[in-house]
Amino acid sequence: MVALVGSLVAGTFLFAGSESFAATGGIPRCHTGDLRASLGRFGVGLGNATTEVSLRNRSDHQCFVYGYPGIGLEDSRHHEQRSRLTWSVTYFQLDPRPHLIVLSPGRRAYSNLAWSENPGPGENVRGPCEPVSVWLEVTPPDEREHLLARFGQHICAHGRLFATALSSKPRM
Repeated sequence: MVALVGSLVAGTFLFAGSESFAATGGIPRCHTGDLRASLGRFGVGLGNATTEVSLRNRSDHQCFVYGYPGIGLEDSRHHEQRSRLTWSVTYFQLDPRPHLIVLSPGRRAYSNLAWSENPGPGENVRGPCEPVSVWLEVTPPDEREHLLARFGQHICAHGRLFATALSSKPRM
């Protein structure tokens, strides 16, 4: 029984480590250079704010994404700002959980990004809670380099962000 469990677990890791190449019919994973990040419209609700982060395939070939984007904040001089990202549901959307998305050229994958507009403990309550984050860093799943999208938002609660897994359809 132990050998069977071990081989089932090993098979799971082999599948994940092979970038799901067989499951996609030989379609490669999307790399940072294949993609462009952009943001949808901004929305608010009961002290929370949101936008849709999209990754568009700008290459001339199909590729796939699977999972969650990495998200970071930068000021106007491209210095990193404090942030903490949680991959989960957001105030505005349920998490679709990681699933394979094949992107043809020009197609997009979307993640709902949310944050608080209410100051957290120790933050300014009479003005902006935190300095403005001019840029949003968006790192595609399994990549190390990020893309930039103009952001221009104050992220309260000490830079706390929530993002859903990528999906093939926008939710906003």
